[in-house]
Amino acid sequence: MMESTSPLISVIIPAFNAELYIQEALESVCNQSYVNIEIIVIDDGSSDKTREIIERFEDNRIRLISRENRGLIATLNEAIEVSRGDYIARMDADDICLSERLDTQVKYLRKHHNIGLLFTGIEYIDENGKKIRKKVSTKSRKLEPVELLFGCPVCHPTVMFDMTKLKKSDIHYDEAYCLAEDFELWTRLVSVTEIGIINEVLFRYRIHPNSITSKNNE
Repeated sequence: MMESTSPLISVIIPAFNAELYIQEALESVCNQSYVNIEIIVIDDGSSDKTREIIERFEDNRIRLISRENRGLIATLNEAIEVSRGDYIARMDADDICLSERLDTQVKYLRKHHNIGLLFTGIEYIDENGKKIRKKVSTKSRKLEPVELLFGCPVCHPTVMFDMTKLKKSDIHYDEAYCLAEDFELWTRLVSVTEIGIINEVLFRYRIHPNSITSKNNE
C-alpha cells in the first residue's frame, strides 16, 4: 500500500527493561510491508539499555517517550492518547510481527464495516525464538459475546483498533483491573462493536521467565 494513499496506523509499544528483545521487536515493525505508520514507544522507566537500543534506530517514524515508571496500564493509555492514526495496533517489546500483519489487518477492517477491533492467530515462541505451538481460530470469524464468559480467547498484543469506528474513550484501559485490563476492555467493547479474529498466524508471541504472562500466571 502506498504511503500517500493509505491511512495512518499508530503502533503502540510499551517497553520496560526490554533490552534482550526490543531490537528484534522494533525491526519487525519497521520492516512491515505497510509503511504509513507511526511507532510510539514508551520507555516506562527502564533501568537497562532499552532506551539506548531504541535511540539507535534511524527511522523517523519512531516516536520515543522516556520517563519514570508508571506501569503497563498507564503506559498503554498514554500511548493511545498521543496516537494520531486512523488505526491503533498493539505490540509488546518482546514479541515479533510478521511482515504482512498490519497490511492484512487494515484490509480486513476496511472490508468489514461491522468490526471495530481485530485479532490474529499467533505462534508461541520461547526466549530463543524457537516455535512452541500455534494458536488460531477454526475459521475467520467474529467473536461471540458468550465466549467471554469462559475466559479470554484472544491475544492482546495482536489487536488492531479501528479508530474510524471507535473513540479513544472507548479503548481506555481501567487500572482497577490490573492483570486483566485487556479482558475487562473486551467485555466493554463487545457491546460497542463486533470483534473480529483472523484465522492466520501474523504474530509471534514470546514466552520467557520475565514476560508479563509468566510473571502474572499465578
